[in-house]
Amino acid sequence: MPLNTVPALLKKANDSLHAARLLAGEGLFDFATGRACFAMHYVAEAFLLTLRLSVLDPEGVADAFGQRFAHTGVLPPIFHRWLVEAKELGRRAEYETDTGITADIVAEQLDRARAFYALGREELSDATK
Repeated sequence: MPLNTVPALLKKANDSLHAARLLAGEGLFDFATGRACFAMHYVAEAFLLTLRLSVLDPEGVADAFGQRFAHTGVLPPIFHRWLVEAKELGRRAEYETDTGITADIVAEQLDRARAFYALGREELSDATK
């Protein structure tokens, strides 16, 4: 299996963001929320790769991202908070039937995922060359 690279993870993030927008447009809010969560997850994973950290446990990505980037002040802490909140919403969207996820919640998650992706593209531009 090929190793993840920063450019490959940013592409997956962009593709997930695109899928989230399409799903939201069809009123599939739970699934759109899940894709927006993964868009943020892939960007966080790309940041970790710049430190040569490969987190095998998907749940550990948010923790490692927080420890290495948010709590140290390398990146604004809001991005870690958004990632943690997105993961909780994504878990609800995936495993619960009455999630309460509305169009407004999805719109907020899409805005956050776009901002997360833009941060990754800006901050990781040297790593994508």
